[in-house]
Amino acid sequence: MSKENTSKTKTRITLIGKFNKLHDEEYIARSFEMIDCEVQRIPEKALTHQITGIIKEFNPDFVLATKMFITEPDKVLSFLKENNIKSVSWNFDLYWGYPRQERIFRTPGFKCDYVFTTDNGHQKEWESIGINHQCIRQGIYKPECVLVEGKPEGVAFIGSFNSLYPYRQEMLRRVEKQFGLKWYGKDDTNELRGLELNNVFANTKVIVGDSVYSPNYWSNRVVETLGRGGFLIHQEVEGVKEEYPYLVTYKKGDLDDLCEKIKYYLEHEEERLEIVKKNFEWVRDNYT
Repeated sequence: MSKENTSKTKTRITLIGKFNKLHDEEYIARSFEMIDCEVQRIPEKALTHQITGIIKEFNPDFVLATKMFITEPDKVLSFLKENNIKSVSWNFDLYWGYPRQERIFRTPGFKCDYVFTTDNGHQKEWESIGINHQCIRQGIYKPECVLVEGKPEGVAFIGSFNSLYPYRQEMLRRVEKQFGLKWYGKDDTNELRGLELNNVFANTKVIVGDSVYSPNYWSNRVVETLGRGGFLIHQEVEGVKEEYPYLVTYKKGDLDDLCEKIKYYLEHEEERLEIVKKNFEWVRDNYT
């Protein structure tokens, strides 16, 4: 078979997003390319006629974006319908039951033919407003799913301050008072990215996990920590143990239980390392 004929069998994807940083949409583009898809990148800042012109020439199987934050999203979506090209939004945030819920009705990505999010707890709500939604979890970028050597000690948290979620501040104050705490990303969530995270996890005994509580939803903190060799303790949430069977959890809202588990695993190194290994292998085999 000729090279030309072979290329025609590939799935063709137009991806609209930001590509200057690997941890933006570039992760997604490269991951599709790793499974032999052909990806056409279009920056969000491109003008409408540029976007439609590139799409028409490339003739993709579908167009993928996160929130579809482009200059004239309605014109682009209409163009796609007229040309029988499916539009897909893949969004990683929690909306239902959270202050950003009202954005569902004004974020252009939710007008796409297919809407994927990492929230598996509000399917009825999506259906009630006519959005064709399915849950697709996040994964870790495969080349960064590696273990590195280190000298682990102490407790850390990686994430923002998040003034909309006061439980996080209460939880971290308690942990800091009892064990001390290194907090990365408090003022800048870009403080640690990529393989720098692997090094932090290799040199930290316990990572405290936290996501805004919502049934069958959790942030990518779970997959990013476990897939980079971190030992994570996360609040119990419906569904998480079904997808991550070796994850250590503490009872919902029970900070005594959290601190007891931190203390235990700080003192039981062999058991901690065995859980790190099991979680890493689980992510490597299932969630890249």
